[in-house]
Order: sequence, then structure tokens, then C-alpha cells
Amino acid sequence: MKADEILKKAEELQAAQLAAKQAAVEPLAAILARRIQLQNELSASEVPYGKAYVEAEAAGWSAAELAALGATEPTHRPRARRRPGKQQAAAPAASHDSGAEIPSQAPTVNA
Repeated sequence: MKADEILKKAEELQAAQLAAKQAAVEPLAAILARRIQLQNELSASEVPYGKAYVEAEAAGWSAAELAALGATEPTHRPRARRRPGKQQAAAPAASHDSGAEIPSQAPTVNA
């Protein structure tokens, strides 16, 4: 067998191996792409799910009752909102340093 025939046969073997590897990875690539898509959809649902779960608790549902329905504790809960009363109480304290002078309470003497 000549050298060029050996090289040609080696190329054919490598091409066949590459084609077999490519064919074997195609189903994996399709499933992997779908899996990534589903993971992204699941991640996007975390915030609305947490909000809905907290709203259900606020409406009177217990964690045990929600668990019985198949609802698990959310990984992301909405941040607690500040009550307007707390914000208003802090506002007057911030206005003490207005920079305006307070008039003196001492009586003025007219001469």
C-alpha cells in the first residue's frame, strides 16, 4: 500500500468518526437547548410566584395549607413595603436644619 493510500484511508476513518460523534451529540444539543429555555422560564417566574405566595398568605392561607396545594416556599419574596406612617414620622426630624433663623423671643426696647 502506498503512503498516499494510507493517508486517504486515515482521513476516511477520521471523517467517519467525526460524523458519528456529530450524530451522537445532535439529540443532546436539542435537549440541552430546551433545558436552558425551561430554566430561564423558571427563573423568570420566581418573582411573580413569590409575590403571589405572599399575597395568598396575607389573605389567610397558612404555609401548611399552601404546601398541601403543592405550593412550596418561594425563593424570592417581595421586599416589605414601608408604611406611610413611618415615613411621615421621619420627615419632621429631617426638617430641623432648615437654615432659617428663628427670631429672638427677647422683648425689644424702643429708645
